[in-house]
Amino acid sequence: MKYDYGFIGTGNMGGALSKALKNKTIALSNRTPEKAQELAKAINATATTNEDVARNSQYLMLGVKPQVLPSLIDEIREFVNPDTILVTMAAGVKITTIKELFNNPNAKVIRIMPNTPVAIGEGVVLASKNANVSDDEFNKFIGDFTDAGMIVPVDESLIDAGSVVMGCGPAYIYMYIDALAKAGESLGLDYDLAAKLAKATTIGAAKLSSVSDESLESLRIKVCSPGGSTIEGVHVLEDQNLDKLVLDALTAAYKRTKELAGE
Repeated sequence: MKYDYGFIGTGNMGGALSKALKNKTIALSNRTPEKAQELAKAINATATTNEDVARNSQYLMLGVKPQVLPSLIDEIREFVNPDTILVTMAAGVKITTIKELFNNPNAKVIRIMPNTPVAIGEGVVLASKNANVSDDEFNKFIGDFTDAGMIVPVDESLIDAGSVVMGCGPAYIYMYIDALAKAGESLGLDYDLAAKLAKATTIGAAKLSSVSDESLESLRIKVCSPGGSTIEGVHVLEDQNLDKLVLDALTAAYKRTKELAGE
C-alpha cells in the first residue's frame, strides 16, 4: 500500500484525527480539494483523489456524514483492496451497514466514535471491530492514534450509548461552563473573567477526578463544608434534579442516534 492511512473527508473530525498520526504516510481527499491541500501542507501528507485514497490506503478513514456515506461508497467500492481496513466514524452507522454498502461480507471494518477534543490530543475515541479485523490490525490502529487522546475499545453494542456521553458531552459541558460564567457575571464579575475562572475550574476538577482513587461523590463532599457556601448551591442543584435533567438530555441524544441509524 502506498499510504498507511487515507482520509476521505477532511472536516473537523477527519482533520483532527489526521493530525494525531505520527510518522505515517497519509493521503487526503475532500469534496473541496483546496481544503485537503491546505491540511496536507500542514501535516506533510498527500492531497489526492477519492479513487487514489481508496486504492492505496491500508486504513481507509471514511470521514463523511451518514447521509453522504452511501453515495461515497458507490463511488469508491470498485477501487478498494480486499485487505484494506475500512474505518467509519459516521454517527449511528453500524459495521454491518458498512459491509452491506460495500457488498462485501468479508470486509474488514473498524467503527469509531471520536469527540472534538481529539483536536488538541485530549479526546476520547470509542473503537470496535468486526471479526475480519485481526487483533494485531486493531491494536496497531489503537496504538497509532494514542496522540488523539484516550482510545477505548468497546463492544459495538455500547458505542451509541457511549457516544452520547463522550461525543455529545462536550456540548453540554460547554453549556455548563457558560452558565457558570453568566452566573458570575450576574454576581458582579466581568464575563470574560468569570469564563476564565469557570474554564480553569472545570479543567482542574476534571483532572483531579481522573487521577484520584476517590469516587466523584467523595470528591464532591470534600468541597462541601457543613453549613458552608458550597452545600447551599448543591441543595439547589439537587432540588432542581440535576441528575434527571442530564439523563433527559442524554436520552434525547441517544434516541436521535438510533433514529439516524434507522432503528
